[in-house]
Amino acid sequence: MTATSTLAPAPARPTPSSTDGRRQALLALARFEAFRMLRHPLTIAAALLFLGPWLWGWLSGSANRYPVLSDELIVIQLLALPILGGSALIVANLVTLRAHRHKVDASYDVLVLPPAWRLGGFLLALLSLAGVSLLLVGVRVGVSALLPGAVGSVDVATLVTPAALVLLLGAVGVFCGVLIRSVLVAPLAVLLVLVLELVATMPSIIGTGWRFLLPVYASEFPVPVPASVSDRPAARHLAYLVGLTVLLVAAVLARAAARRSFVAAALSVGLILAVGGGLTQSWPDPGMAAARATVEDRPASIQSCVTRADVTYCFFDGFGGFVSGWDEVVTSVRAVVPDSAASSGPPLAVRQRVPLEEISAYQTGSIAEAVRTVAAWKTADAAAGTPEAVRVGTEWGDARASAVLAAGVAYRLMAGEAFDGGFSLCGARAALLVWLVGQASPTTLAGMRSLDETSMGALSFSDVSTLFGISAPDRAAAPALALLKRPSAEVPPLVERHWAELTARDTPLERFGAIFGVPVQPLSPEEGEGLCTT
Repeated sequence: MTATSTLAPAPARPTPSSTDGRRQALLALARFEAFRMLRHPLTIAAALLFLGPWLWGWLSGSANRYPVLSDELIVIQLLALPILGGSALIVANLVTLRAHRHKVDASYDVLVLPPAWRLGGFLLALLSLAGVSLLLVGVRVGVSALLPGAVGSVDVATLVTPAALVLLLGAVGVFCGVLIRSVLVAPLAVLLVLVLELVATMPSIIGTGWRFLLPVYASEFPVPVPASVSDRPAARHLAYLVGLTVLLVAAVLARAAARRSFVAAALSVGLILAVGGGLTQSWPDPGMAAARATVEDRPASIQSCVTRADVTYCFFDGFGGFVSGWDEVVTSVRAVVPDSAASSGPPLAVRQRVPLEEISAYQTGSIAEAVRTVAAWKTADAAAGTPEAVRVGTEWGDARASAVLAAGVAYRLMAGEAFDGGFSLCGARAALLVWLVGQASPTTLAGMRSLDETSMGALSFSDVSTLFGISAPDRAAAPALALLKRPSAEVPPLVERHWAELTARDTPLERFGAIFGVPVQPLSPEEGEGLCTT
């Protein structure tokens, strides 16, 4: 009898479905293309161009130590759109047209992935460019946020927006490659992006709700403003950009004959985000008008104040980082005036001001309107317990801003009251003020010289955020500038000895020249003294 044995059949090994295989191939293609996109020379050049000027500012010492983070993010968006977004558009377009450029379109038909899946891999690879963009933006914003003088806060939606712009323009590059089989289209599309960004910064567009329908938008005000009056719908604008990107993805996949159900879902999501975000971001805030009236007319009700030594500094919420810089300027100016002058008038105070209505949409009002506004400000300052407060704006960090504040402090110490006139100083007072600003510190001197280069007929210590500044005619500024070249030990004793005479309203400029032995240009009869602050 022959023994037989039966072996149990081996269990059947599950065979991967075609969908799983395509999904794995899709992810592999996305990883491969992401690596190629990241090491593309244009991507590397864009990253260097985005970071290069910023790094040079730190290395050269010209970087702003008092950044306003909300405005910093808007500037970064305006840079990221053409640089990082433009490079993503061209690189994505080149990737999409690679097979066409190398004449191997027919060979792709034998691959595992059909056209729609291949395009999906290209679109997924764009996430790597968006991630790098987010990293670059995070580095810039992170360094700025860590500075002691930084003001404001970082909005997450605004922080992510540059990455969303890179995704959007990358999708545009893929769409252009699918629609038009030419590499010339991508540079033309980048040129169109530059035109749109230029339009976004035009004053005629900034004052309208249409500005939010562009990829980026500029601030309504030419200077930083408190967050409570800043009309920046960051989250809704981000949803709008994501919606546009999803619509482009749907268009690309529809062009490649992808499944209708998938295209329809993408189209629905894109329409909801784009239309919903596009419409709601333009809706006016009903409480904005009241908030802006409070900021402009009654800032003391919402400001915080700190006292350093015997000087009170009042600032809007989030702007406390500027106080240390203000205090440096105030201290340096007080150091070059006689002790008796430092104690004249009410206690010294500095209050932050911003005339929202006058400077909105980059337009300033008339001098008469500015004088009336400043008069109302002085009344409000007195009611708030800081009479004759020196006004300071919402911009800070450069030498010009330091010189403008120094001029306001110098006038307050000379006259015993805050400056409220729209005309120039005249006589010896004008020359003395110029000397005080230049003598206070190297920073205020550099700022004054910079202001002098852009002034005509008078040295104007002007600041947009404070309506107007103090002006000294060139005839009065010239002897003061000449006096600054003297050894620093010679002039202060003469200033202290003749302080009362030099600060008198009726002391002529010729007397200033006689006291310090500096030449004064003769005043012709037809020229006259002009309009002077009395």
